[in-house]
Amino acid sequence: MPSGADKRWGAAELVVMGASTGGPTALASILSGLPKTFPLPIAVVQHMPEAFTRTFAARLNQESSLQVFEAAKGNRLRPGTVAIAPGGRQMRVHRDLEGWFVELGEETPWHNHVPSVDVLFDSAARAAHQPVIAVLLTGMGKDGAEGMEKIHRRGGITIAQSKESSVVFGMPRAAIERGCVDYVADLEEIPALLMKLSMNR
Repeated sequence: MPSGADKRWGAAELVVMGASTGGPTALASILSGLPKTFPLPIAVVQHMPEAFTRTFAARLNQESSLQVFEAAKGNRLRPGTVAIAPGGRQMRVHRDLEGWFVELGEETPWHNHVPSVDVLFDSAARAAHQPVIAVLLTGMGKDGAEGMEKIHRRGGITIAQSKESSVVFGMPRAAIERGCVDYVADLEEIPALLMKLSMNR
């Protein structure tokens, strides 16, 4: 079972996820395990070339009850929707009086990645009014660990995929080593954990 810090959070308002090697399978598993009524919007960075993210988003949309789409500039993030960062673009999320929306940019790679998990996580940490739930999944390297630490410092809720269920444990391990992970969970446990945390409203 997941092990988490004994913290008390307010109502979460957004889920952000990051993945690399092994991520497509992990994301499919998580999103297919969430109901259409999942109460939060979700933004995802999967390290993937530009030519593949639209097809990937379309496949996830077929396999999940949620509405999954490749993000475009200005897209609104509503409960039960999932925005996948397009390959070759950095994706940030921002908040205004109407809620969350997406911004895209052509920028220098961060940790050699465009899109970068850190860029997404950093933007969520900066914009949030209430806790953000950050999920760092299987992948090589350390992209996402710095951004997850920022979310943790801002009172967010942080989840890292377990070593046992990761194809490559690099990204989750980098976050755990920073001491900024509230829950370490096996892949099959993450949907139920997200449901539990999202219902603290």
